[in-house]
Amino acid sequence: MSDYDKIRSFETEILDRVHVEFEFYKYSEDIVIPHLLQFFGDIERRRGDFIERGFTEISFSFYLTNMMHGISHCIRWIKKQNNPQFVNSDHQSPHYIHRISADFVNWGISYHAIAQEFIIWSRKIKQAILNEENKTITFVHPLDYDYSKVHGLQLLYDAQLQDIYSHYPHEKMEEEFSLWLSDIDLLNPPIANSIDWAKGTRSESYPLLLRKMSEIVFPELPNSTDFQGYNLLELRQFFALFFLNFHFIRWVEGVLDDKYGMDHSFGSNPLYLTSSHFRRLASKITGLSFSVVGAIITDLTFDHNNFHSSITIQPFILSGSDVYYILPNLFTQLEPSRMITGSLNKGPKKKIYDKLINKIERVCLERLEGIIKEGGFWKCYNTKTIKYNGKQYQPDLIIIDHTEAMLCVVDYKHFVGPITASEVEYRMNETKKGINQVVGYVSVLSQIKKIATENIERYSVYGILLTHKPMPIPIPLNTGIVITDSNSFTTAIAKCHQNNHSLNHLLNNLRHEDLNYVNDDFIGEDAEVNIKDWKIIRKVFKKQSS
Repeated sequence: MSDYDKIRSFETEILDRVHVEFEFYKYSEDIVIPHLLQFFGDIERRRGDFIERGFTEISFSFYLTNMMHGISHCIRWIKKQNNPQFVNSDHQSPHYIHRISADFVNWGISYHAIAQEFIIWSRKIKQAILNEENKTITFVHPLDYDYSKVHGLQLLYDAQLQDIYSHYPHEKMEEEFSLWLSDIDLLNPPIANSIDWAKGTRSESYPLLLRKMSEIVFPELPNSTDFQGYNLLELRQFFALFFLNFHFIRWVEGVLDDKYGMDHSFGSNPLYLTSSHFRRLASKITGLSFSVVGAIITDLTFDHNNFHSSITIQPFILSGSDVYYILPNLFTQLEPSRMITGSLNKGPKKKIYDKLINKIERVCLERLEGIIKEGGFWKCYNTKTIKYNGKQYQPDLIIIDHTEAMLCVVDYKHFVGPITASEVEYRMNETKKGINQVVGYVSVLSQIKKIATENIERYSVYGILLTHKPMPIPIPLNTGIVITDSNSFTTAIAKCHQNNHSLNHLLNNLRHEDLNYVNDDFIGEDAEVNIKDWKIIRKVFKKQSS
């Protein structure tokens, strides 16, 4: 048996079976799922405690995201468990159930990290070294990829998400919260019993939040865009009003924590609703029809049969007994465009998204073209057809600076940040294709003398690969081109326009920004996970001790 087959055997015979040995696996899904969600909510409610213990807001955000992935695996496992030993937990203390729930979640988090390594290895990106004598499997980064910037790009991506969240209408929501809170009977939990769910549609916060959603969720598309069962406006309404109601619930939980302490029994409780009841509630919250909310709920329902799905993109969990479990605290942690794009790409709606992506990219390119031309001293061509040696090329953007006798060719990819290892692998492959395409454009444009009426003979030619969001993925070394995201690109252009700087300044600024992604405070270290008598070793980034 080859080392490859032995590693595969370890994966299927040991790694993928460890979960059955956990005590919580003996319980039915209607016991396990709500406790998993409550565990997440309890941790999130203790955010301040974690910050005091040394977490930053961003590192805590990473922790919560990894926990959501871990919980996704736990739910996937328990959904496939057909013969639970226990269908209730009355014979055990709440403390015991909490402890075995935590054990299960923590294994889910570890499994998620290890499974990522196995997926990347199986797709021939990483190398795995088997040592049977020491019973270790060590995953090694490929030498031709640059991993030094991945953590910095993760920080940049998360910072951009936090910036989006910071521009929600928090002040107006806080103003309305005291009035909203007055209707809640804090002595009669759960909170949901006291909520006027239709109040959100009448609030002053709602139109402000809906306006923000139009800037976040497919801003390139008209409200009437059809997603089979609902349109884009209805999708934005759904998220805005669910976020509004669920965020208020999260605030009430904070009031209860202040009043009774963090260990009271009715904090972080998920909603339990039959599927028909959930549709009725969703219709009451949003004012949308049963059929519309039903279609949206279906798309946002966790698909436990898809290994690459996650509650980060499908946060509604349906049990085999037709009960939905929804954790308001979890829903409010999700960035809407990432959630919605991810959910559409994980099911039958992928074909719809694939048809829309070209239109989305065209609108983005038109916006970028307008920003580039605002300074008045650069020429810019959008999807200009170039003929050379009997072939046609159509770069997304060509920017010409006659003063500096130089031009820059740009290829745009409307990527959002990857969630799972399969998405990382896909983004890596697509990024490599994009790099090769830009390098090819640079080669062609270096040979031609004119673009339309613009003389570019002997002009210096440079390339940029531009992504919609920062891509926290390893990229090939020594690409010879600049790789950046749309926000960083437009910010750098604005600075050049403001200071009458050249295209050369733009490239230097982007290269300098690229160097900033390498965070010297973080170093790669080997992390070990023990599984039975085996040890999995992988490289992780950790903050250096000061």
